[in-house]
Amino acid sequence: MTAENWHSDFNPAKFLDRVNLAKLIERNKAYNDSSVSNAKSPCILCEKIFSQGILLNDKSFLCQSCYSDVSLTSYPEKYEELYRKFIKAKEARRLAWEGFREKFEHKSTFFLLGLLSLLLIFAHPYFLVLTVGLFIVNHYRKIMWLKRKTQWESINLVPQEPTLKHFHDPAANLTQRDIKILKIFNHWPGYPPFWKYLRAVVLQRDSNRCQVTGCPSQLELHIHHMHPVADGGTHSPDNLVSLCNFHHALEPAEGHEKIWADIKAKHFTLVRSHAKNNRLNVGTHTVRAHLRRLQLISLEELYELKHIYGLCCPDCANTRITFILDNDKNTISVKCPACQKEIKGPQQLTEETGPRLAELLKVTVNKGRWKARWDMLEERKNNMWGVWDRSVVLEKRKSHKEKIETTKSAPKCPRCGSPMKVVRPRPADIWQAFWGCTQYPRTKCKGSAEYLLDN
Repeated sequence: MTAENWHSDFNPAKFLDRVNLAKLIERNKAYNDSSVSNAKSPCILCEKIFSQGILLNDKSFLCQSCYSDVSLTSYPEKYEELYRKFIKAKEARRLAWEGFREKFEHKSTFFLLGLLSLLLIFAHPYFLVLTVGLFIVNHYRKIMWLKRKTQWESINLVPQEPTLKHFHDPAANLTQRDIKILKIFNHWPGYPPFWKYLRAVVLQRDSNRCQVTGCPSQLELHIHHMHPVADGGTHSPDNLVSLCNFHHALEPAEGHEKIWADIKAKHFTLVRSHAKNNRLNVGTHTVRAHLRRLQLISLEELYELKHIYGLCCPDCANTRITFILDNDKNTISVKCPACQKEIKGPQQLTEETGPRLAELLKVTVNKGRWKARWDMLEERKNNMWGVWDRSVVLEKRKSHKEKIETTKSAPKCPRCGSPMKVVRPRPADIWQAFWGCTQYPRTKCKGSAEYLLDN
């Protein structure tokens, strides 16, 4: 191979036929769930009558051949051609580079042989000459590799990504076929092939903020269909809104409950409906979906929400409203120093309290486009979604106080001298409550049988 044509064997153009375009473009998986085999209807795109294909959300029919074509489409026709040329050229260059590197890349074989011969110097001094020669050859081959690499990269430049416009871009040039494909995508079963682009457009439009006014937007943001897809809603930006996963989980449409199991937050846990084994009897029982509040809104968060949404007095529009937080009663008071108006409400999660305050006060900036579904909370109020009433809170605090007092007067374990605690039976158990060693889970110490509470 001469120096003039050694690089031509690794020209990216020779590797274009090895590029599998279908594998490079992410396929949509809607076909299996919405396929039909006896439609005998005209295809919405090619207008020919077929029996194999899929039904779109608006009950339009798309034949299997057009589906295979459309599912690989990401841009309007004019830009799709540029996009496919770009990714094929990029992949062909990668394949050419791998072949070129495999043949010419510098390997450290001579360097390793040099190190090996260096160990043999003690056997005979002539091995020093061999070592130097191997190191020189290794250095020469490394220089030649770098030179060839630089020359190949200068000839085969990285393809430049063209300027592309999506279907929903107002500046995109759409043909009549593109308009039909856009209609197909708007009613695509599942997520359309360019859902990532739509998500980015909606998030940018909504300023990366949950569109429930008053929400702190401190959780992961989801994209919600305002008009449900099952009822004919489209995958268009006008029908999409950004919601945090807390408020998205409150939507009543089927499928939103599965979001609850994915939410992981330090101040609350959303538990989805599930079957749980009975503790005493055989069988299971159903646990309804519920909310565990672990950390309620703080005073600092209240003033931060006031700043973000410009909350002010609904009567006189005074911005110098003050918040008073009563942690003992779990209540919040909002006072206006100008007109003396006062609003009281429960202290709940930040995702609950913020939007509820926004509904009572005046919002001057960042007003959202969506209202939280509080009725979904009310439906589950009997199962820990609602705030405990005063009597329940007092009873729990009394029980906790008695437990602390009992622990203070606990005796020492007669065997190991560790503190003891009260071990109480379950309703179905026949044994009595007794003082148990706190080290039992670790050391299995059982020096507590003689300290029954009745003695």
